[in-house]
Amino acid sequence: MSEVITLEQIKEMATPIIEIPNFDNTGTIKVRVKKPNLVNMAANGKIPNYLMSIAAAEMGVGKREEKPVDELINDIAKTMELYCRACLVEPTYDEFKEYMTDEQMEAIFDWAMGDIKKVEPFRDDKRNGKPNNDGEGVSEKTK
Repeated sequence: MSEVITLEQIKEMATPIIEIPNFDNTGTIKVRVKKPNLVNMAANGKIPNYLMSIAAAEMGVGKREEKPVDELINDIAKTMELYCRACLVEPTYDEFKEYMTDEQMEAIFDWAMGDIKKVEPFRDDKRNGKPNNDGEGVSEKTK
């Protein structure tokens, strides 16, 4: 029978060190991160109201609203900040935010979204926009 995992082992596994771009994008720096828990954050009021619909859409609940481009860009920036705040362990987001570059934020956001972003190209039917088309238009070779 195997030994029970220790709290230290859990902390080590739950907070990996990842590499993100350095400040001039010529190399990398290492930060300690953890995967965000959006359900817990929402339950504890840590997601601002203006981001709730975005967070819900990221969790697969509801739909994103169609917005003007400037509002959409603002929402994207706020969402990336939300994820960086939730993910950064060492240094914390508050310690790092003054110096953080857009590329660093994007790298942390991409890490957090990892598995979700991998399936993003498959979510929309690019051909005719019909949801749930049950494989219509898939070539025989692909099947």
